[in-house]
Amino acid sequence: MHLLFMALISLHALSGVFWAGSTLALTHTSPAHRITPELFRAQMSAAVLTIGAGAGLWGISIRGAHGPMANALAIGALCAIVAAGVQGGMRKSPVMAQRIAAVLLSATVVCMVISPYVT
Repeated sequence: MHLLFMALISLHALSGVFWAGSTLALTHTSPAHRITPELFRAQMSAAVLTIGAGAGLWGISIRGAHGPMANALAIGALCAIVAAGVQGGMRKSPVMAQRIAAVLLSATVVCMVISPYVT
């Protein structure tokens, strides 16, 4: 069980760092520049891995628990899921999608970081 938890948290962190980092970097992209299909696929792959690993971690560590920590993590998870939907759905305005997703992913990171300390 510990190995599974370590593998999931590593996958969640590494793919999440790429997804959030590349999204934040792309907020400074001029609308005249194109976001390449390869980068889009990499971001969406990272989003799927991040959300999937997060769901696995939720099932292992939260297990139906309620309270402020679980609520903070749930809000963060919801922001991440919406961010993935925005990035995947707004193909006609990719720079705007990146900017919206960057705000949502920043909120996700804040929720994860503060969750142990919320009372």
